[in-house]
Amino acid sequence: MYPIHLDLSNKQVMVAGGGPVAYRKIRDLLKEKAIITVISIDAVEEIQKLHEQKRLTWIARKVRKNDFEKAFLVVAATNSSEVNAEIAANIGENQLINVADQPEIGNFIIPSAVKRGKLVLSVSTSGASPSLSSLIKKELEETYTEDYESYLDFLFECRTIIKNEYSKIKRKALLKELTDPVYLQDEKKRERYLETLLKGNEASRLN
Repeated sequence: MYPIHLDLSNKQVMVAGGGPVAYRKIRDLLKEKAIITVISIDAVEEIQKLHEQKRLTWIARKVRKNDFEKAFLVVAATNSSEVNAEIAANIGENQLINVADQPEIGNFIIPSAVKRGKLVLSVSTSGASPSLSSLIKKELEETYTEDYESYLDFLFECRTIIKNEYSKIKRKALLKELTDPVYLQDEKKRERYLETLLKGNEASRLN
């Protein structure tokens, strides 16, 4: 599998199924600002509430072949393996589909992921061992704490300033210095570093 991160903002996503598995998929898709339509005769309370809040559209009926024609991404998560397989068989060749109970018949899988703001760490064993994926995910969560969220915001802001205001000769050294662990651990040093960059004082280096 080729690893890739997708921008799903304002993309049409269709989810077949309204159970707990479908809800777990939907919960993550909502974070990506996708436009979600759920098709299922029944739906768990959480999905119904999201529909009432207009955060997604729930169509209470069986899945039809033409339901997915305009979807950028499809998730087949019904409680029937046969229905999920039929959805996968009828999907367009340029569409993305994830099959919850039979990942091998879809064209992409959803890895375990740790998110710390702009930092995204994905783990996949290509279906060989979901348990190992979960174990590695926990290890990553312990290593890359929530401190990384503000740290990545700091890196992004500094990188923007460096690219816009500093010569190519200076950029590499400045960007490398930002990865010093001291900036992860010390917010005051971050503030001082930013002040130095904003003043445009390329010669001044912080210890």
